[in-house]
Amino acid sequence: MKKQLLLSFLMVTYFGFAQAPITEFINTSEQSYAILEPSTPVDQSASGANAVWNFTNFSQIGTNTDTYVSPAPTDVQNEYPGTTEVQVITTDIDPPVVSNLYINNDNGEISITGLSQGDQLVLNITNNATLGTFPLSYPYMFLDPDGISGTFEGSVDGTEANGTFTGTITTSVDAYGILTLNDFGLGAYTGSVTRLKTEQTINLTISVIGFPVPIGSVVQTVHNYYDDVDGSLVFRTSENVFDINAGGQMFQDTVLVYEAQDRSTLSVDNAIASNDFIMYPNPVETTLNFDSKNKSINAIDITDINGRIVMTSIDNIINVSSLQAGLYIARIQSNDGFISKKFIKK
Repeated sequence: MKKQLLLSFLMVTYFGFAQAPITEFINTSEQSYAILEPSTPVDQSASGANAVWNFTNFSQIGTNTDTYVSPAPTDVQNEYPGTTEVQVITTDIDPPVVSNLYINNDNGEISITGLSQGDQLVLNITNNATLGTFPLSYPYMFLDPDGISGTFEGSVDGTEANGTFTGTITTSVDAYGILTLNDFGLGAYTGSVTRLKTEQTINLTISVIGFPVPIGSVVQTVHNYYDDVDGSLVFRTSENVFDINAGGQMFQDTVLVYEAQDRSTLSVDNAIASNDFIMYPNPVETTLNFDSKNKSINAIDITDINGRIVMTSIDNIINVSSLQAGLYIARIQSNDGFISKKFIKK
């Protein structure tokens, strides 16, 4: 079964600092995150007002790319009812691993309707996991009174399993303070942040000869650190504790995931706003479209992850069917400057 469900530090004089509300759960149309590995255990126990997180022992081991798309009509009708947007997290390996988080945004009230990771795991959350209504400010806590429930399909080290699940989810804005990250290759970060914490427990049950049989649980704790200046999600972590016995196949493990926002790859030159140019679909199989919102496009260069230009165009619609599957960067040139956007070729 999926080992990671669905993808800080003081070096300045302390004055005390004001907390900014977390305006949106998802606050960017596209973003890259460095997957990090610590050399020593990471202590996130600091909480409350004026907390200090000093995480300076990371090295980068991979990259995740987040994109946000509208759900397919079949997803809304059949698999994940109520979904209004999908967070697509693509891990840059060969072949890329794509995870989807299905979200319902009802005038700022955010709930999770499901998640998937290829054919390894599918969770259909029929009783949605509600996080709260954004913006959220410290202190905040919400325990979904109805809990969460639904159906699942997955595998444990090759053993297939499907059934139902029930559980609980608690969301809190439990801290704000100063976060420091070391330079792991993309520049260091020190800033004022507000933290969103989500804790959920899922109990899994399968049917054996018509009788319900519990096979274990997954306990997940997620910490999201939002920058107080621009509202972006600069650092996110998850701890996933698995205790599963499916058909005699035991899986007991704790999986820790650390990710930091890459602020260099998708930087904007000459003050071009990211939403001035929309690129879709992403991931793409054949035709890549660019909506320039009345701004001129002089040229588009497409480069691979090694920086080699593999395609150049002056059109808003590009046929990328000849590209190999993988991660690419489109660099868009207009009269106002440049902007770079990542995309996945399926």
